[in-house]
Amino acid sequence: MTSTPLIRKPTSTVNVSLRECRLVTGRVLRTLGVPHGAVPAARDTTVIAQALGLDALRRLYDDADAVRATAALRSHRRTDGPDTAVDARGRHALVAAPDLLDLAVALTHRHVKARVTVTDVARPELLDVLPVQAAEFGVALTVSGGGLVLDCAPLQDPAPAPESPLDHVLRHGLDVSADLWWSLFHLGNEALTPDSDLSRQHTGRSVFDESGRIVGEVGEDWAAKPAGQAQAQAQAPILSDGR
Repeated sequence: MTSTPLIRKPTSTVNVSLRECRLVTGRVLRTLGVPHGAVPAARDTTVIAQALGLDALRRLYDDADAVRATAALRSHRRTDGPDTAVDARGRHALVAAPDLLDLAVALTHRHVKARVTVTDVARPELLDVLPVQAAEFGVALTVSGGGLVLDCAPLQDPAPAPESPLDHVLRHGLDVSADLWWSLFHLGNEALTPDSDLSRQHTGRSVFDESGRIVGEVGEDWAAKPAGQAQAQAQAPILSDGR
């Protein structure tokens, strides 16, 4: 009797850990050209927004071209004072939100009450993530006007904080459409060094010769080489960390 192999049915969702979600989201943001220093804040904003049910990961993937086109731009503050207008210059809300959060918190601490009006931001509905983030800084922030008006004031008599979205994901993971997750995974892989024989031969601080060829690693192996051999391979070693 011939056995029939079991057919594995496709899974509609996958449950990903906080670390996995941060890792893949961060890689996607780097792939799309978000400045490296801005990636951690935009990454956590995206994960929190997803945990709040704002479908942020879908928006990030669907809007990848728009994110890439505006990733290197900076929002422009058009007016000063407690009533401030900010031109986001077409930036995606997931990338612009951390800057708006910083501004809202700073204005609240300086003026007690403040309003930030945002123009030209893509996916303004995703700015609904800001009240949750602002509460961590003692600021009560409300979003109106379809995500374009942020009213800020000190948080009065804050109740004991419930489980934060990141804590929830840490404990329970995050359910994501399998198709979406693997699409993000493969997009994020574009931020990695292409796999090759050479890439699998070294990690850490490498020593290059003048033509850019790797001739050794800084460590016990390199230190153990005869001085003459090391000098012949690289008169002035260049380290991969720039020193």
